[in-house]
Amino acid sequence: MSSRLLLAGDSTMATAETFKYPQMGWGQTLGHYFTDELIVRNHAASGRSSKSFIAEERWDAIEKEFQAGDYVLIQFGHNDQKPDEERATNPYTSYQDNLRFFIQRSRAFGVTPILLTSIARRHFDENGHLQETHGDYPQAVRELAEKEEVVCIDMLTLTREALQELGDEKSKEWFMRLEPGEYEAYPDGAVDNTHLHERGAHQHCRLFVKELIRIKHPLASLVKRNEVSL
Repeated sequence: MSSRLLLAGDSTMATAETFKYPQMGWGQTLGHYFTDELIVRNHAASGRSSKSFIAEERWDAIEKEFQAGDYVLIQFGHNDQKPDEERATNPYTSYQDNLRFFIQRSRAFGVTPILLTSIARRHFDENGHLQETHGDYPQAVRELAEKEEVVCIDMLTLTREALQELGDEKSKEWFMRLEPGEYEAYPDGAVDNTHLHERGAHQHCRLFVKELIRIKHPLASLVKRNEVSL
Protein backbone atom coordinates (compact mmCIF):
# COMPACT_ATOMS: atom_id res chain seq x y z
CA MET A 1 0.00 0.00 0.00
CA SER A 2 1.38 3.43 -0.95
CA SER A 3 2.15 6.11 1.61
CA ARG A 4 1.04 9.67 0.95
CA LEU A 5 2.67 13.04 1.52
CA LEU A 6 0.42 16.12 1.38
CA LEU A 7 1.83 19.65 1.11
CA ALA A 8 0.45 22.86 2.62
CA GLY A 9 2.31 26.07 1.83
CA ASP A 10 2.77 29.12 -0.37
CA SER A 11 4.10 29.86 -3.87
CA THR A 12 7.64 28.77 -3.05
CA MET A 13 6.22 25.26 -2.65
CA ALA A 14 3.18 25.40 -4.95
CA THR A 15 2.80 24.01 -8.46
CA ALA A 16 3.21 27.01 -10.74
CA GLU A 17 0.90 27.46 -13.72
CA THR A 18 2.31 26.18 -17.00
CA PHE A 19 2.46 29.67 -18.49
CA LYS A 20 4.89 30.71 -15.73
CA TYR A 21 7.54 28.18 -16.77
CA PRO A 22 10.42 27.95 -15.84
CA GLN A 23 9.03 29.00 -12.43
CA MET A 24 8.34 26.02 -10.19
CA GLY A 25 7.66 25.57 -6.51
CA TRP A 26 9.89 22.96 -4.92
CA GLY A 27 6.84 20.89 -3.96
CA GLN A 28 6.09 20.63 -7.68
CA THR A 29 9.22 18.55 -8.29
CA LEU A 30 9.32 16.68 -4.97
CA GLY A 31 7.68 13.49 -6.20
CA HIS A 32 10.65 12.92 -8.52
CA TYR A 33 12.82 12.14 -5.49
CA PHE A 34 10.68 9.39 -4.01
CA THR A 35 9.81 5.92 -5.18
CA ASP A 36 6.37 5.05 -6.50
CA GLU A 37 5.49 3.90 -2.98
CA LEU A 38 4.98 7.55 -1.99
CA ILE A 39 2.24 9.67 -3.53
CA VAL A 40 2.83 13.43 -3.27
CA ARG A 41 -0.27 15.68 -3.25
CA ASN A 42 0.60 19.37 -3.51
CA HIS A 43 -2.04 21.67 -1.98
CA ALA A 44 0.31 24.64 -1.58
CA ALA A 45 -1.05 27.84 -3.16
CA SER A 46 0.52 31.09 -4.28
CA GLY A 47 0.13 34.10 -2.02
CA ARG A 48 -1.26 32.26 0.98
CA SER A 49 -0.33 32.67 4.61
CA SER A 50 -1.21 30.30 7.43
CA LYS A 51 -4.21 32.56 8.08
CA SER A 52 -5.60 32.81 4.53
CA PHE A 53 -4.97 29.10 3.90
CA ILE A 54 -7.45 28.36 6.68
CA ALA A 55 -9.89 31.17 5.81
CA GLU A 56 -10.13 30.03 2.18
CA GLU A 57 -10.89 26.47 3.36
CA ARG A 58 -7.78 25.13 1.69
CA TRP A 59 -6.90 23.23 4.86
CA ASP A 60 -10.40 21.74 4.84
CA ALA A 61 -9.68 20.40 1.35
CA ILE A 62 -6.57 18.66 2.68
CA GLU A 63 -8.50 17.13 5.56
CA LYS A 64 -10.95 15.59 3.08
CA GLU A 65 -8.02 13.64 1.64
CA PHE A 66 -6.44 12.61 4.92
CA GLN A 67 -5.97 8.92 5.61
CA ALA A 68 -4.35 7.46 8.71
CA GLY A 69 -0.64 6.97 8.06
CA ASP A 70 -0.30 10.00 5.77
CA TYR A 71 2.28 12.75 6.29
CA VAL A 72 1.71 16.48 5.75
CA LEU A 73 4.39 19.12 5.19
CA ILE A 74 3.47 22.57 6.54
CA GLN A 75 5.50 25.56 5.32
CA PHE A 76 4.23 29.11 5.77
CA GLY A 77 5.84 32.42 6.63
CA HIS A 78 6.57 34.35 3.44
CA ASN A 79 3.08 35.81 3.30
CA ASP A 80 2.40 35.83 7.04
CA GLN A 81 4.79 38.80 7.00
CA LYS A 82 2.56 40.77 4.63
CA PRO A 83 0.74 43.74 6.22
CA ASP A 84 -2.74 43.12 4.77
CA GLU A 85 -5.42 41.94 7.18
CA GLU A 86 -6.27 38.86 5.09
CA ARG A 87 -2.81 37.35 5.55
CA ALA A 88 -0.90 39.03 8.37
CA THR A 89 -0.08 37.05 11.50
CA ASN A 90 2.09 37.66 14.54
CA PRO A 91 4.97 35.16 14.85
CA TYR A 92 4.42 34.16 18.47
CA THR A 93 0.63 34.42 18.66
CA SER A 94 -1.61 33.98 15.63
CA TYR A 95 1.07 32.35 13.45
CA GLN A 96 1.89 29.72 16.06
CA ASP A 97 -1.83 29.30 16.77
CA ASN A 98 -2.46 28.49 13.11
CA LEU A 99 0.44 26.05 12.95
CA ARG A 100 -0.77 24.41 16.16
CA PHE A 101 -4.21 24.05 14.57
CA PHE A 102 -2.64 22.25 11.59
CA ILE A 103 -0.74 19.95 13.94
CA GLN A 104 -3.74 19.09 16.09
CA ARG A 105 -6.05 18.52 13.13
CA SER A 106 -3.50 16.30 11.40
CA ARG A 107 -3.01 14.16 14.46
CA ALA A 108 -6.79 13.83 14.87
CA PHE A 109 -6.79 11.98 11.54
CA GLY A 110 -3.77 9.83 12.35
CA VAL A 111 -1.64 11.95 10.03
CA THR A 112 1.93 12.93 10.94
CA PRO A 113 2.66 16.67 10.58
CA ILE A 114 6.12 17.95 9.67
CA LEU A 115 6.83 21.66 10.15
CA LEU A 116 9.19 23.51 7.82
CA THR A 117 10.72 26.94 8.08
CA SER A 118 10.48 29.12 4.96
CA ILE A 119 13.10 28.82 2.24
CA ALA A 120 15.61 31.66 2.01
CA ARG A 121 15.14 34.62 -0.26
CA ARG A 122 18.13 35.50 -2.41
CA HIS A 123 19.18 38.87 -0.98
CA PHE A 124 22.92 39.47 -0.67
CA ASP A 125 24.46 42.60 0.84
CA GLU A 126 27.36 44.52 -0.69
CA ASN A 127 29.81 42.25 1.14
CA GLY A 128 28.36 39.06 -0.36
CA HIS A 129 26.53 37.96 2.78
CA LEU A 130 23.02 36.57 2.48
CA GLN A 131 20.58 38.73 4.41
CA GLU A 132 17.90 37.33 6.69
CA THR A 133 14.44 38.53 5.65
CA HIS A 134 12.00 36.41 7.65
CA GLY A 135 12.10 38.07 11.05
CA ASP A 136 10.90 35.95 13.98
CA TYR A 137 8.79 33.53 11.95
CA PRO A 138 11.43 30.79 11.52
CA GLN A 139 12.30 30.79 15.21
CA ALA A 140 8.59 30.64 16.05
CA VAL A 141 8.36 27.45 13.94
CA ARG A 142 11.40 25.87 15.61
CA GLU A 143 10.12 26.61 19.11
CA LEU A 144 6.60 25.37 18.37
CA ALA A 145 7.94 22.16 16.82
CA GLU A 146 9.94 21.45 19.95
CA LYS A 147 7.00 22.22 22.23
CA GLU A 148 4.56 20.11 20.21
CA GLU A 149 7.14 17.35 19.61
CA VAL A 150 6.86 17.66 15.85
CA VAL A 151 9.70 17.08 13.39
CA CYS A 152 10.96 20.39 12.03
CA ILE A 153 12.93 20.53 8.79
CA ASP A 154 14.79 23.83 8.95
CA MET A 155 14.63 24.71 5.26
CA LEU A 156 15.70 28.28 5.98
CA THR A 157 19.02 27.18 7.43
CA LEU A 158 19.57 24.54 4.75
CA THR A 159 18.83 26.94 1.88
CA ARG A 160 20.73 29.85 3.43
CA GLU A 161 23.84 27.71 3.73
CA ALA A 162 23.47 26.47 0.15
CA LEU A 163 22.95 29.96 -1.30
CA GLN A 164 25.80 31.42 0.70
CA GLU A 165 28.09 28.69 -0.59
CA LEU A 166 26.99 29.34 -4.17
CA GLY A 167 27.50 33.07 -3.77
CA ASP A 168 25.70 36.09 -5.18
CA GLU A 169 26.23 35.38 -8.88
CA LYS A 170 25.92 31.58 -9.08
CA SER A 171 22.83 31.50 -6.86
CA LYS A 172 20.90 33.47 -9.50
CA GLU A 173 20.57 30.19 -11.41
CA TRP A 174 18.23 28.84 -8.73
CA PHE A 175 15.77 31.75 -9.00
CA MET A 176 13.66 33.47 -11.60
CA ARG A 177 16.48 35.65 -12.86
CA LEU A 178 15.86 35.65 -16.60
CA GLU A 179 17.38 37.59 -19.46
CA PRO A 180 15.02 39.45 -21.84
CA GLY A 181 13.81 37.07 -24.53
CA GLU A 182 15.28 34.01 -22.81
CA TYR A 183 11.76 32.61 -22.38
CA GLU A 184 8.76 33.53 -24.51
CA ALA A 185 6.59 34.09 -21.44
CA TYR A 186 9.07 36.68 -20.12
CA PRO A 187 9.92 38.96 -23.05
CA ASP A 188 11.35 41.58 -20.65
CA GLY A 189 13.15 38.99 -18.53
CA ALA A 190 12.64 38.64 -14.77
CA VAL A 191 14.39 39.72 -11.59
CA ASP A 192 12.79 37.62 -8.85
CA ASN A 193 14.79 36.55 -5.80
CA THR A 194 11.95 34.69 -4.08
CA HIS A 195 10.45 32.30 -6.63
CA LEU A 196 12.38 29.34 -7.92
CA HIS A 197 13.54 28.43 -11.40
CA GLU A 198 13.08 24.75 -12.28
CA ARG A 199 16.77 24.25 -11.44
CA GLY A 200 16.30 25.76 -8.01
CA ALA A 201 13.17 23.74 -7.30
CA HIS A 202 15.09 20.52 -7.86
CA GLN A 203 18.01 21.69 -5.73
CA HIS A 204 15.64 22.57 -2.88
CA CYS A 205 14.12 19.09 -3.11
CA ARG A 206 17.57 17.57 -2.82
CA LEU A 207 18.29 19.60 0.29
CA PHE A 208 15.00 18.43 1.81
CA VAL A 209 15.38 14.72 1.11
CA LYS A 210 19.03 14.72 2.18
CA GLU A 211 17.88 16.16 5.51
CA LEU A 212 15.27 13.38 5.82
CA ILE A 213 18.07 10.90 5.34
CA ARG A 214 20.34 12.67 7.82
CA ILE A 215 17.74 12.64 10.61
CA LYS A 216 16.67 9.08 9.73
CA HIS A 217 13.05 10.07 9.17
CA PRO A 218 10.70 7.22 8.15
CA LEU A 219 10.14 8.89 4.76
CA ALA A 220 13.86 8.54 4.05
CA SER A 221 13.30 4.86 3.24
CA LEU A 222 11.28 5.95 0.20
CA VAL A 223 13.88 8.36 -1.22
CA LYS A 224 15.43 7.48 -4.59
CA ARG A 225 19.03 7.45 -3.45
CA ASN A 226 20.32 7.58 -7.03
CA GLU A 227 18.66 11.00 -7.43
CA VAL A 228 20.48 12.50 -4.46
CA SER A 229 24.23 12.98 -4.29
CA LEU A 230 25.14 12.17 -0.69
